[in-house]
Amino acid sequence: MKPIAKALPRSSSKPVTIRIQPRVATKVNSALSVHLVSHLDELLLNLLQRWSITALRVAVGLVFIWFGALKILGVSPVTGLIQETFTFLPIHPFMLTLGGWEILIGIGIILKRALRGVLILLGIHLAGTFVAPWLNPGLFFVRFPLFLTADGEFVVKNLVLMAAGLVIAGYEVTPLRKKEPPSRFDC
Repeated sequence: MKPIAKALPRSSSKPVTIRIQPRVATKVNSALSVHLVSHLDELLLNLLQRWSITALRVAVGLVFIWFGALKILGVSPVTGLIQETFTFLPIHPFMLTLGGWEILIGIGIILKRALRGVLILLGIHLAGTFVAPWLNPGLFFVRFPLFLTADGEFVVKNLVLMAAGLVIAGYEVTPLRKKEPPSRFDC
């Protein structure tokens, strides 16, 4: 067996770096690494395919329940924004209705009950939030169209919730009509 390090000269004033590299069978080690990484990758992807839509549903549902509860309890930070934007609506009944609507959406998404209808309510709700910048653009834009205020960012992030709703719809809603098996005469 060869020594790992050699004796250093005593008169050297420069620091000396010694590189220690273990000798390993690289073909065996890399094949094992590729095999291990491949199995971990497969396991992770299987877990994601099985649970990611459920995780998305629960996360979106909890956000809607949380935000709806804040509105019903009268402690929502967006009450002032809604009041300044929708000046023609009585704020207290509107916030109670909106809060109930959001809780209904959240529960329906989590429990997958009447999911088609719940996702339609979600789409209407989010479309309503995109009306707000047209009603009072000064609250949402520093300079139209790309320079947003914090409230503008709050509204634009709803694009992500809209996309999440589309993903949930695409994977969780069953078709109204069952697909018929192909006929033997179909080309």
